[in-house]
Parts: sequence; structure tokens; C-alpha cells
Amino acid sequence: MVNYVRGPAYKSLKSIAGFNFQLVRAYVPDLILWGGAAGAGVATFTEGWPLFQKVFYQKIPVVGNNWVYNPDPEDVPI
Repeated sequence: MVNYVRGPAYKSLKSIAGFNFQLVRAYVPDLILWGGAAGAGVATFTEGWPLFQKVFYQKIPVVGNNWVYNPDPEDVPI
């Protein structure tokens, strides 16, 4: 005898490549901490580069004027 099915039988995926929801949720605080530390390191080491100053740092809303280059007219060679 043939057994008929009314519709597709959906199953929830327990894990993807060995990662499940609880494992990922446990690592989120560590990933946020390490990501912030990596971003702070990049910001520290690229602060003196003119390309980063023009592209990124001058566009920060409150403190972006810190990286705008405005020399005194006396310091500019003729």
C-alpha cells in the first residue's frame, strides 16, 4: 500500500557546519569585544595617515574638526 503525504514535512536545522544557535549566542560578547579592540587598534595606528584622516576621521560628527588641516598663513611657504 502507498502512504500519501498531505504536504511537505519541514524540519528545523539543528546546526550549520557544527554551529548551533546557543553556541553562536555564547560567543557574541567575545566577538563584540575583540571586534572593538581590533577597530580601536586600526584607528590608533592609522590616525596619522592623511588618507585615513580625509576619508574617515574628518567625517566623524563631533570630533572630525580635529583632523582638518588648517595651517597658519605664516607657516605656508610661498
